[in-house]
Amino acid sequence: MNKHKNKIGCSLLLGTLLMSGQAMAIGQCGVDIKNEVHLDGEQVEIVKASSSKVLIDEDNNLFINGKPIELNQLQKEALESYRENMNKYVPKAKELAEHGLELTNDLIDDVSESFDNSDAFQNVKQAVAEFFTDVESRYERNGEFVLKSEAFSSFMDNWEQDVAKAKEVFNKEFFSSAFTALQEKMSEEGGLNLTELSKQMDELKTRMSDTMKQQSDSLKQQAEDYCDSLNDVAQEEQELQNKIPELKDYQVFTI
Repeated sequence: MNKHKNKIGCSLLLGTLLMSGQAMAIGQCGVDIKNEVHLDGEQVEIVKASSSKVLIDEDNNLFINGKPIELNQLQKEALESYRENMNKYVPKAKELAEHGLELTNDLIDDVSESFDNSDAFQNVKQAVAEFFTDVESRYERNGEFVLKSEAFSSFMDNWEQDVAKAKEVFNKEFFSSAFTALQEKMSEEGGLNLTELSKQMDELKTRMSDTMKQQSDSLKQQAEDYCDSLNDVAQEEQELQNKIPELKDYQVFTI
């Protein structure tokens, strides 16, 4: 399994992976983006900085700057495979992020149940959801999944900023809510005991850490699988350019 730096999808995975405090190098694929690409589930559009562009439509027709390119059968088959795999594998970064959000919400629900207070952590869910929405908005435009080349040139800066924000959002909201919920529960059960409150908060932190470690291990494997898929598509793109030389100036991936 290739384990160099993967720059696609990392920001989308920050939420759950990094709330556990683990600054994982997800898959580390060595795949970067050279030209902007738009995916809508059917078509592939590649846009250069000069605004020249390639369109592969749902019928596997190829257009460069609006001009149709005549292809033989072997070229059309290769183009079809590339189009399908681009739409199948590249947007899976969003699915991984959504899975991370689901795991985070499951964890919050589990803690809420132990406090017999289903409403205590709704503000945490809202804060985490808003964080994910903000990060995902960088990769969506009018229902399309969009990858921009410049989005990854400053990748490490984005990564570090998102890590810090993810930790701040989760830790601030979660443990503040947990502290309030424990106080209320103790008061209902006979009075506030600061020593017991501190003990239960420590136990909660340990429990959270253990659960998040298990979750992030699972997501790490999924991210590594995603990384392998991207490498496969990048290799396919190189082979496609050999078969259709007109596409060599419209490379999406660099390895």
